[in-house]
Amino acid sequence: MRKTLLSTAASLAIILPIHAHAAQIDQAGADQIRDKLTYYLPRDIADTGFIKVTPGTNRYELSVDLQPLLKNVKPDVFTINGLRPFVHYLTPQDDGMWKVEVNDHFDVNGSVTADGKKQNFNYKIDGMVFDGIFDPSITYFTTGRYTLDKIAFGMTGGDADIAMTADQMAADMKGDKVADGLVDLHSSMSAANLKETITEKSGNVVDLSADSMTGTVEFKRLGVNAFRDLLVFGLDLVKADVKQLDQAQADKLKALIRANMPLTDKFDEQLKFNGVKVSAQGMEVSLESFTYGLGFTGLKKDAAIRFNTGVTKPVIPAGLLPPGTEGALPDAANFSVGITNLNLEGVVDYVLANADFTKPKPLTSAQSDELGKIVLSDGKMNIEFTDVYARSAVYDVSLAGRMMVDPDNSSKPVVDVTITARDLDKTVKYLQDNAQKVPQFGQASFMVLMMKGFGKTEADGSTVWNVKIDEAGKVLINGQEMKI
Repeated sequence: MRKTLLSTAASLAIILPIHAHAAQIDQAGADQIRDKLTYYLPRDIADTGFIKVTPGTNRYELSVDLQPLLKNVKPDVFTINGLRPFVHYLTPQDDGMWKVEVNDHFDVNGSVTADGKKQNFNYKIDGMVFDGIFDPSITYFTTGRYTLDKIAFGMTGGDADIAMTADQMAADMKGDKVADGLVDLHSSMSAANLKETITEKSGNVVDLSADSMTGTVEFKRLGVNAFRDLLVFGLDLVKADVKQLDQAQADKLKALIRANMPLTDKFDEQLKFNGVKVSAQGMEVSLESFTYGLGFTGLKKDAAIRFNTGVTKPVIPAGLLPPGTEGALPDAANFSVGITNLNLEGVVDYVLANADFTKPKPLTSAQSDELGKIVLSDGKMNIEFTDVYARSAVYDVSLAGRMMVDPDNSSKPVVDVTITARDLDKTVKYLQDNAQKVPQFGQASFMVLMMKGFGKTEADGSTVWNVKIDEAGKVLINGQEMKI
């Protein structure tokens, strides 16, 4: 007989830390916290006692000991030495929030065997410190900071030996309630002296390193309460061992999905690695910096997904580039592109209107095919170039604009981009000066001079080409048709 599902509201009361005042530190409170943390776990795991909560004078001690969970694991499959309980301190605040503290370290080693191959591992963190204030109403930290000091990980015995180290990794996090059920989340990250060495069986060694890393992760108006309700609903289904939804459950799932729209107004992640080096086979490539980013504007009718990456001051080993081409290497380059005008809201609306979640396959094949047509509202993929450039001492070129591509006929894109070049005379001189070493540069210099004639000179001396290509393949450069 199928177990009765708990309501979402009741489930929230179970998984969230209890609201308590600072004076209420007792065994009953400790038992309640333990029961909340183990509620969704299988009973045989919860009964091992791997989670213990002990009341103190003004806070609870939460101990997580993974050793009891490993007692039945065969030593010829997995071993671990040095594993000890992780200890957290939970202090209820007078305003209903919780102060969470960790001050610990980690030092284990062992082995894992799969397909008859044994690999040894070690993992060490000299110091793990966390201090934050957790707000149960947003299921996140209003403030929090963690630091990990002297991190080392190693794995030997596989196809390659791996050793990774970092002097420190840290993050600050913050959550601000901006409306009922909506929060702005922000986290800043950093790391120092990152290193990885890969030693192959052949003896080849690859070293990767970065002097430092900085980064940010940001959500705007994230619907944490609606997402939490959906997560709890799913956990309730798992706990009740539901194999297939009935109609009431399917209706509830649709309501929860709709409540999550548009999920967030903005997601943005940006990472920057400084002092990057990669060496192998006696050669080393270095970058002053490497950047990487992702962005998303939520499940909306006009959603956009963005990606960016860039490098500064690359250094290539001598002799790797053909003679005369060294100056063609950019001092800085960036590529930023977005796929825009995605009707993600329409996709969700169609699923909610047509899917039957009481069936193993909620959508028919024809309905699934329809999703691809909905997401591209005009039938075309809209690509936006926002910050694309390459710069060096002898050239400075940037590009911005849009391109529309029909997925069924990608050979005929519609293009509207603007190319801007600065110091073209320097570029031409470089090409001509090196034409004897690189014969192709002679033809390239002629092409640059010819293209300069089609360009428009701006007040700052830069040359601009607005290039448009229509569906018929007609090309316009600064309004003048070009026969190709």
